[in-house]
Amino acid sequence: MVCPPTTSAFAQTARPLSGFPLGKPDPLKGGVIRIAQKGKLTIFHTHVIVDWSARSEPSPARPTKDAIWWAVARDGVVDEPAYARTRHDAVERLATLIETELDADRRVLIGFDFPFGYPAGVAAHLTGEASAFALWDWLASRIEDAEDNANNRFEVAEEINRTYSGIGPFWGRPGTWEFLGVPTRESRRTRRESHPNERRIADHHAKGAKTVWQLAYAGSVGSQVLLGLPAIKRLIEHPRMKGRLAVWPFDTGLRAPEAPAVVAEIYPSLLRQEIEEHKSDDEIPDAAQVRVNAEAFARLDALGGLGPLFEVGPYLDAEERHIVETEEAWILGLGHAEALHEALARPL
Repeated sequence: MVCPPTTSAFAQTARPLSGFPLGKPDPLKGGVIRIAQKGKLTIFHTHVIVDWSARSEPSPARPTKDAIWWAVARDGVVDEPAYARTRHDAVERLATLIETELDADRRVLIGFDFPFGYPAGVAAHLTGEASAFALWDWLASRIEDAEDNANNRFEVAEEINRTYSGIGPFWGRPGTWEFLGVPTRESRRTRRESHPNERRIADHHAKGAKTVWQLAYAGSVGSQVLLGLPAIKRLIEHPRMKGRLAVWPFDTGLRAPEAPAVVAEIYPSLLRQEIEEHKSDDEIPDAAQVRVNAEAFARLDALGGLGPLFEVGPYLDAEERHIVETEEAWILGLGHAEALHEALARPL
């Protein structure tokens, strides 16, 4: 396995701006950030970055952290981030947003901040087919996620754990919860040699990325995956989408997609430093996270440098590429953080 390059992809791929200025970022104290576009260099007209949540009840009416947020960069403007109290509300509003953009002949990129697949072998183990989409279907048939966010994700995690020898691979049950088939700690698992890999190929390259098997506690992402994949499936199959929404890289392969709307996995922490630098004092961290990432992807796209992020690069061998394209997915921007950083920091 070859590690992603550390040199900037931006320096190799960005085209001369030739009098094409980008607007200076606003510190965003309730306003918007304006950036210019040059249509012939861009892949997408609209960039949406979504921060998901696995809450088991509606988020507070007053916007708060650890909830669902998204930011939209449209026509050179990064809007003030949006807030949703439930996953069902988020799916409906995102469907409306995507439909509106597509009906206006705008291409849309939608990035969600959780893994789109499980480590290689899990899909075949549960469904008999080495396909992420087969696993999405399997989860969607079992996950119950009510309109008030009540859900059965720990019951489904227990079911999956029972299909493996010993205890695991899911862990991270809050101590007072009754789902005893999910251990409270990683160390409580047994027969781990029979379990699937702890991390996907992409996770090994993403500094700080958590395992999909951790369901709770600081930085965990496992619950977001269990609830997020069925939600994306609902979004893709929403009547308003009319078959126009593709998933990178499962539908498109590891290449710049041609579909009018594309859903991709992102990892906002690739821009951890930039988020901290651009966050205003009173801004909710989740809001800053989606806002800065939306700006970064939009700016890089405007500069003509977004395409290589979909192609991933030469640091996967043929077998790894196949696994990524069929089972595990990849993080859009992984290996290209410097390009996103330079797009944000480019002198004006």
